[in-house]
Amino acid sequence: MTYKHFDPNQLSVVLGLSPISGFAEDTMITIEYEDAPYKLSHDIHGNPIRSRVNKNTAKITIILTQNSKSNDVLSNYVELDRVNDAGIFPVIIKDPSGTSLFSCEHAFVLETPKVEYGQEAKNREWVISASNMSQYVGGY
Repeated sequence: MTYKHFDPNQLSVVLGLSPISGFAEDTMITIEYEDAPYKLSHDIHGNPIRSRVNKNTAKITIILTQNSKSNDVLSNYVELDRVNDAGIFPVIIKDPSGTSLFSCEHAFVLETPKVEYGQEAKNREWVISASNMSQYVGGY
Protein backbone atom coordinates (compact mmCIF):
# COMPACT_ATOMS: atom_id res chain seq x y z
CA MET A 1 0.00 0.00 0.00
CA THR A 2 1.33 3.42 -0.95
CA TYR A 3 0.68 6.29 1.41
CA LYS A 4 -0.04 9.75 0.09
CA HIS A 5 1.17 12.75 2.03
CA PHE A 6 0.61 16.45 2.43
CA ASP A 7 3.43 18.69 3.59
CA PRO A 8 2.26 22.23 4.45
CA ASN A 9 5.86 23.44 4.13
CA GLN A 10 5.71 22.61 0.43
CA LEU A 11 2.66 24.79 -0.30
CA SER A 12 3.77 27.50 -2.70
CA VAL A 13 2.10 30.91 -2.55
CA VAL A 14 3.45 33.75 -4.70
CA LEU A 15 1.94 37.25 -4.78
CA GLY A 16 3.49 39.34 -7.53
CA LEU A 17 7.13 38.29 -7.43
CA SER A 18 7.17 37.59 -3.69
CA PRO A 19 6.93 34.09 -2.20
CA ILE A 20 4.73 34.19 0.90
CA SER A 21 5.82 32.45 4.10
CA GLY A 22 5.17 32.53 7.83
CA PHE A 23 1.71 30.97 7.72
CA ALA A 24 -0.38 30.35 10.82
CA GLU A 25 -0.28 26.89 12.32
CA ASP A 26 -3.87 25.78 11.67
CA THR A 27 -5.65 27.18 8.61
CA MET A 28 -3.14 28.82 6.28
CA ILE A 29 -5.25 29.75 3.26
CA THR A 30 -8.90 29.66 2.24
CA ILE A 31 -10.19 30.21 -1.29
CA GLU A 32 -13.88 30.95 -1.80
CA TYR A 33 -15.54 31.74 -5.10
CA GLU A 34 -18.11 34.52 -4.92
CA ASP A 35 -20.51 32.95 -7.45
CA ALA A 36 -21.21 29.50 -8.80
CA PRO A 37 -20.17 29.12 -12.46
CA TYR A 38 -23.79 28.44 -13.49
CA LYS A 39 -27.26 29.33 -12.24
CA LEU A 40 -30.21 27.06 -12.64
CA SER A 41 -33.69 28.38 -13.34
CA HIS A 42 -36.82 26.95 -14.95
CA ASP A 43 -39.28 28.09 -17.56
CA ILE A 44 -43.05 28.10 -16.93
CA HIS A 45 -43.22 24.44 -18.03
CA GLY A 46 -40.63 23.35 -15.47
CA ASN A 47 -37.85 22.84 -17.99
CA PRO A 48 -34.42 23.58 -16.54
CA ILE A 49 -32.38 26.47 -17.91
CA ARG A 50 -28.67 26.53 -17.20
CA SER A 51 -27.21 30.05 -17.42
CA ARG A 52 -23.50 30.76 -17.33
CA VAL A 53 -22.34 33.31 -14.76
CA ASN A 54 -19.51 35.26 -16.33
CA LYS A 55 -18.08 36.46 -13.04
CA ASN A 56 -15.07 34.50 -11.88
CA THR A 57 -13.97 36.26 -8.72
CA ALA A 58 -12.67 34.65 -5.59
CA LYS A 59 -11.85 35.74 -2.07
CA ILE A 60 -8.51 34.43 -0.83
CA THR A 61 -7.79 34.64 2.88
CA ILE A 62 -4.14 34.26 3.83
CA ILE A 63 -3.45 33.80 7.53
CA LEU A 64 0.06 34.74 8.63
CA THR A 65 1.74 34.88 11.99
CA GLN A 66 2.36 38.29 13.51
CA ASN A 67 6.11 38.06 12.88
CA SER A 68 5.92 36.89 9.25
CA LYS A 69 7.96 39.06 6.86
CA SER A 70 5.18 38.48 4.30
CA ASN A 71 3.02 40.95 6.26
CA ASP A 72 5.41 43.57 4.86
CA VAL A 73 4.74 42.40 1.30
CA LEU A 74 0.99 42.72 1.73
CA SER A 75 1.30 46.04 3.57
CA ASN A 76 3.35 47.37 0.65
CA TYR A 77 0.56 46.43 -1.79
CA VAL A 78 -1.97 48.22 0.42
CA GLU A 79 0.23 51.32 0.50
CA LEU A 80 0.76 51.22 -3.30
CA ASP A 81 -3.02 51.16 -3.70
CA ARG A 82 -3.50 54.02 -1.23
CA VAL A 83 -0.90 56.26 -2.86
CA ASN A 84 -1.46 55.64 -6.58
CA ASP A 85 -3.88 52.76 -7.17
CA ALA A 86 -0.98 50.46 -8.11
CA GLY A 87 -1.56 47.61 -5.65
CA ILE A 88 -2.57 45.02 -8.26
CA PHE A 89 -0.61 41.75 -8.40
CA PRO A 90 -0.83 38.22 -9.85
CA VAL A 91 -1.39 35.20 -7.58
CA ILE A 92 -0.17 31.62 -7.84
CA ILE A 93 -1.03 29.00 -5.21
CA LYS A 94 0.28 25.48 -5.80
CA ASP A 95 0.28 22.33 -3.73
CA PRO A 96 3.29 20.34 -5.05
CA SER A 97 2.27 17.36 -2.89
CA GLY A 98 -0.77 16.98 -5.17
CA THR A 99 -2.12 18.59 -8.30
CA SER A 100 -4.08 21.60 -6.99
CA LEU A 101 -3.31 24.93 -8.65
CA PHE A 102 -4.96 28.35 -8.35
CA SER A 103 -3.91 31.44 -10.27
CA CYS A 104 -5.00 34.85 -11.46
CA GLU A 105 -3.37 37.83 -13.11
CA HIS A 106 -5.17 40.59 -11.18
CA ALA A 107 -5.69 40.65 -7.44
CA PHE A 108 -5.62 43.24 -4.69
CA VAL A 109 -5.83 43.38 -0.90
CA LEU A 110 -9.53 43.74 -0.14
CA GLU A 111 -9.30 43.75 3.66
CA THR A 112 -6.36 44.41 5.94
CA PRO A 113 -6.08 42.34 9.10
CA LYS A 114 -7.39 43.20 12.51
CA VAL A 115 -4.29 43.94 14.59
CA GLU A 116 -4.06 42.48 18.08
CA TYR A 117 -1.23 42.44 20.57
CA GLY A 118 -1.09 40.27 23.65
CA GLN A 119 1.08 37.99 25.72
CA GLU A 120 1.42 35.59 22.77
CA ALA A 121 1.94 36.27 19.07
CA LYS A 122 -1.31 36.73 17.14
CA ASN A 123 -2.27 35.92 13.55
CA ARG A 124 -2.93 38.37 10.73
CA GLU A 125 -5.74 37.57 8.26
CA TRP A 126 -5.36 39.22 4.87
CA VAL A 127 -8.32 39.08 2.47
CA ILE A 128 -7.46 39.29 -1.22
CA SER A 129 -9.91 39.77 -4.09
CA ALA A 130 -8.88 37.81 -7.19
CA SER A 131 -10.52 38.30 -10.57
CA ASN A 132 -10.64 35.78 -13.41
CA MET A 133 -9.35 33.07 -11.09
CA SER A 134 -8.47 29.74 -12.64
CA GLN A 135 -8.52 26.65 -10.49
CA TYR A 136 -7.67 23.01 -10.61
CA VAL A 137 -8.56 21.23 -7.39
CA GLY A 138 -6.69 17.96 -7.63
CA GLY A 139 -5.84 15.03 -5.46
CA TYR A 140 -2.67 13.28 -4.45
